[in-house]
This record gives sequence, structure tokens and C-alpha cells, in this order.
Amino acid sequence: MRHKLLLLLLNATALLLSTVSGQYENIPYQSVTDICTTCVCITTKDDNNRVHYTLNCAMKNFEHILARWPTDFGTQHTGTEIVASYSGNNIRLLQQLPATTAAVTFSCRHCGIQQLQAPLFMDVPNVEALYLSWNEIADDALKPELFRGPFNSTKYEPIALKDLDLSHNRIARLDRKLFEHTPQLRKLNLASNKLSVLDNATTAALAAIPNLQRLDLSYNHMVTLPIDLFPTLHSLHILDISGNEFGVVPATIRQLSKSLQQLNLAYNPLAKIDAHSFRQLDALRRLNISNLPMLRSIELGALQLPALEQLHCAHNPKLENFEFADLLASRNLTLLDISQNALTTLALNVSSNSTATTWPRLRSLAIAGNPWYCSCELFNTLELAGAPQVLQSQEALARCTTPYLLAGTPLTNLTAERICNMVIPKKYQPVEDDPPRFLRRRYIILTVIIASVVVVAGLIIGFIVVCVRRRLKGNEYGVQPIRYTSVRGSNLSAFSQLQPVSVTSKFGNPAGAGGAGTTGAPNA
Repeated sequence: MRHKLLLLLLNATALLLSTVSGQYENIPYQSVTDICTTCVCITTKDDNNRVHYTLNCAMKNFEHILARWPTDFGTQHTGTEIVASYSGNNIRLLQQLPATTAAVTFSCRHCGIQQLQAPLFMDVPNVEALYLSWNEIADDALKPELFRGPFNSTKYEPIALKDLDLSHNRIARLDRKLFEHTPQLRKLNLASNKLSVLDNATTAALAAIPNLQRLDLSYNHMVTLPIDLFPTLHSLHILDISGNEFGVVPATIRQLSKSLQQLNLAYNPLAKIDAHSFRQLDALRRLNISNLPMLRSIELGALQLPALEQLHCAHNPKLENFEFADLLASRNLTLLDISQNALTTLALNVSSNSTATTWPRLRSLAIAGNPWYCSCELFNTLELAGAPQVLQSQEALARCTTPYLLAGTPLTNLTAERICNMVIPKKYQPVEDDPPRFLRRRYIILTVIIASVVVVAGLIIGFIVVCVRRRLKGNEYGVQPIRYTSVRGSNLSAFSQLQPVSVTSKFGNPAGAGGAGTTGAPNA
């Protein structure tokens, strides 16, 4: 059994050596005669006498990286730091970095990288930061062997990578064991990739980073977060999930109740934030809920965060309801930005006679860009918050929108005493819970009157029409039925009833009369 294990070990070592030699022999590196003439080389020392080397080869039209470090950096790099930048070149394949024992920060942004030669850090075990954003890296280029360190008899040693930036690439998923050789990884940036759905392998890869402190998953078009993502990330302090498609605050973030200190939810289509959204996030210090185009309400209990120090809640054009009193639980509040919303008033359930400062550490308050109704309640609240001392310089842009008498007046020109003693005419006072116009009492009465007039007028006109028709039916102008008679029968009866008609001559005697009826007729 031992012989078999030894044989396998020897084969693996031989394969490793052949692979390493092949990588150096078969793949060309950038040919440069004098590195520090082509690139910029800088050597400095810090206060602790630690040497820092800087190699800047950005924008040099390189197609490969250099095969070695500059001779100006010497040969003994232990205890030193090297910062190397190849950004802005045309490097399609990122090759294995040249050997060094220094702590390395390597940057190759905007290089068009598509492939990564594995193992990339075989001879650079102390690489601490790797910045490969704005490239064309796809998920098939990210393999677990990429981050292998030197081989040590039985296994590959881990590397010292702490900061990894893979943002603005084409990554759709991660290999389950991608980070098995990076136990010290603290910061991981995967923003602006294609991680719209975190599958099981991707979730397992992220959950397997035990010391992860900062995770950026912004702008990936995500709708939900898997429930298995956060239970093992006990050191996660900063989470950025801005620019996604979350309709509600993901419930899985509550699993970070003891560790999460900063949360960025900006640029999401959240419609409301309720009392359950941030429940149990007792360690949360900074919260960004700005630029939420669909947000209308932050309900009671949503912002009761005892450790909160900075709240960014600006540029929410539909936000009308903001439970300002919830922030009384945040005694360490130092910054509050509620500018450019649709807020009309603020209220605190605190006596105006109280001399205690509501937020003793508050240094910045931004409220401009809201349609404020300048009331006694609003100005009492602002003074309890520490205004005008805490208002930012640009808060002169914060102006009254209502009432009409104060429209356009800067809030900085008014005081609670003046507003509370001001008598506003009734016609300029707002109507509480004003219903739509068609539901107001006067309009309802007017509608009933008009409808009644129309009905009565219709009845009167109908009655008149009926009377006229009846009147016309009873006289000669009325419509009579047509009677049909026989023409022949009608003529005979008419002739049978005729009497003889006498015709009088021009002389006054009837025509056709007998001689007995004439006297003194002349002779022919």
C-alpha cells in the first residue's frame, strides 16, 4: 500500500514539474530588454523600514506579462511588498506570475482577459490582492486549481489571497471548490456579472469562505438569495446587493444578525420596508436604502436599529411615509440623509420642552428636495434633532411647499416659535384626509340636485306631450279612421233621391212648361 502511495506521489510530482516547465517554455512572455525603462519602477520605505516596490506597466500595449521582476527589485523579496499593474493592456491570457516571496498586489483591469493559466500563483504564495475587473472572464475560466499554492509533499499549500475583485466580467456560476485554496480571503467583489441565480454550486462556493468579511453581489439582476448562503459566514460585515431586482428585503440577511455592519440595498424595486425587513440586525451600523423608485412607505418598527450610525435614504421619489420616531432607538446616529423624497412632515413622540439632545452624535442632516408642509410639528421635530446646527450647507434649498403663505420660504429662515405662533387662515390650511373631488359632500349634493332636476324636467315634458296628443285626437285636427264605400252603390242612391229641376228661360218662364201655364204668348 505504501509503495502505491509513493508511486502516485512521484507521478504527481513529475506531472507538476513538467507542467510548470511547460508553462514557462511553451507560452511566451512579454519581451522587454530594460523593464524599468519601459515601465515605471519605484522603490520606497515606510515608517517601519519596510520596502515597497511599485511596477507600473499600464497602457503599454502588452500582450503578455513580464517573465521576471525588475532587477532593481533585487533577488531577496522576503518581508517586502510588490504592487504590479498591467491595466489597460491587451492581455487575453493571464500567465503564471513570476516567482517571489514578497507580498504581492496584482492588477490587470481593462485587459480583455478571457483565460487564466492555472496554477496562477504557484510561485507567488504571498499574493494578497488580485484585481481582474472589467475583463471578459467567464465561469469556465475559474477553476479550483487556479488558486493553488506550492506543492508540499502531500498537498498544495494555500495562498495568502485576501482581496479578490472579479467585477464586471461574464461569470454566471462558480465551481463548488473554487476557493478551497484561499482560506484567508476577506473581500470578494462579484458585482456586474451574470449571477442572476445563485445555484447550489455557487452558493456552496461562497458559503465555504470562512473568513469572508465583505461580499459585493450588486448589479447581477438577482431576485432572491438562497437560504443556504449566509449561515456559515459568521465574519461577514459588509454586504452590497444594490442594483438588483429585489421586490422585498431578502429574509436571508437576518441570518447575519450578529455580524452584519453595513448593508447596501440601493437601486432595487422595493415597494415598502416593514417591521420585519431588518429585524434582529442589531449590529447594523450603516444602511443605504436610497434610489428606490418604487418605495412608498417605511412602516413603523422598520428602522429600530440600536447600532445604526449612518442612514442614507435619499432620492426615493415616491416615499411619503417615514416613521422618524423609529430612529430614537439609534442613539449613536451621526449621519441622516432623507433628501429628495416625497416627505411632507416629520414627527417625534418627544416632548418639545425636553432639553435632552435626541441624537447627541448627529453631525449631518440632509432634508432638501422634499415638499415640506411647514407646520409646528415639523419645526419642533427639526429642533429636537439639532437643527439648524446639524443641517448641511446646501440645506438652504430645503423650502416650504405648503401652506401657501410660506411657499418657497427656506426652512433655515424659520423657527419653531414663529411657526407655532403663526395664525394661518382657514382657506390656506390643509384638509386632513381630503377625499377625491367626486366624493366630497358639496359635489355629492350638487350631483343629486342636477339628477333630480333632469328627472322632474323629463316627467313634465312627457306629461305635456301626452296631453297634447289627447287634445288633438278629440278635434278635427285629430287623426280619423278611413272609411271605404262602393262607388256604384253610392251613385245609384244619389240619383234615386234627385228631384226634377225646373229651368227658367231668359224670359222668366220655366222651360218646358205647358201652354196652360202661359198667358199672352206671342205668335210666330
